[in-house]
Amino acid sequence: MVKKNIGLALVGCGQIAKAHMRAIAALENAQLVFTVDADVVRAREAADAFGALHGAASYEEVLASDAVDAVVLCLPHDLHLPFTLQAAQAGKHILVEKPMALDESEARQMAEAAAAGGAELSVGHSTRCLAPYRRAKALMLEGALGRIVNVVHQRLFWVERLSTDWRRSAASCGGLYLPLFGSHDIDAMLWLLDDVPQRVWGTVRAATDLSDGDSDGFIGLEFADGKVASVAFALRSHLHREEMVLVGERATLTIRRNRLQLNDDEVELGEPEDAFMVQMREFVEALAQGRSVPVSGSEVIRVMRTLDLVRLASESGQSQVF
Repeated sequence: MVKKNIGLALVGCGQIAKAHMRAIAALENAQLVFTVDADVVRAREAADAFGALHGAASYEEVLASDAVDAVVLCLPHDLHLPFTLQAAQAGKHILVEKPMALDESEARQMAEAAAAGGAELSVGHSTRCLAPYRRAKALMLEGALGRIVNVVHQRLFWVERLSTDWRRSAASCGGLYLPLFGSHDIDAMLWLLDDVPQRVWGTVRAATDLSDGDSDGFIGLEFADGKVASVAFALRSHLHREEMVLVGERATLTIRRNRLQLNDDEVELGEPEDAFMVQMREFVEALAQGRSVPVSGSEVIRVMRTLDLVRLASESGQSQVF
């Protein structure tokens, strides 16, 4: 069934919500029906700024509205599970910000609830919508790299401060690097490889007073076909570096946020498009056309499992079987 206009409710009007609301406002086949926040003044200010019909503090009002087809959840990570469960039970589709949940168990509950409620559940892994990653995926599908033998990812930068207080708490945020950045890095890697690891190891450390969560460490992944992958991260680094290098038998591909290189040659990317715009457009189009949404919750369970196993490996000092 094709539906001309998708009614959306944005829940949680904090920092990242603005990117989602700008994307919704730019779509001709979407209507921002509600902006919702525990602070009703902030909800109404967001409604005025982005053209929502209502600003409210009541999630129950949203779920009871026939004008709402889907909710966009921009909440502290410990609220992803309960808000997703309520939406699924009400038959509303869901786009939830990453990380999907605090752990694999919660992620599975969310995916199962969506399936039971006939709701589509998508996770906001917007890295997949960046032009260098999309072009890299296409090149890999064309066979330009040949068989992948190694993947090396680095994320080094200096975190001056955290944008919200709840990110300081492991109970609300689930950590620091692993939920905020590692969820993106692992999702992008597994998506590009179209694979899951056979074995996971790693060590994480809390080396900043910004949070009691993980700020420094490494992750190692081993796959059944023999390839290996690694992630090294430091959130108090005076040098900024963010890149993923995929080593194939035919060629090596280097992915940066706005650049892509095949061996030493620059790959043309065209005019860049905002990742949140791409993500929201594809989510809304899938709902309008009655098909499965991109980056489904059931697919992202593998990311949550990998992150859980990294923590277990760090705590135990032993690699973990996926």
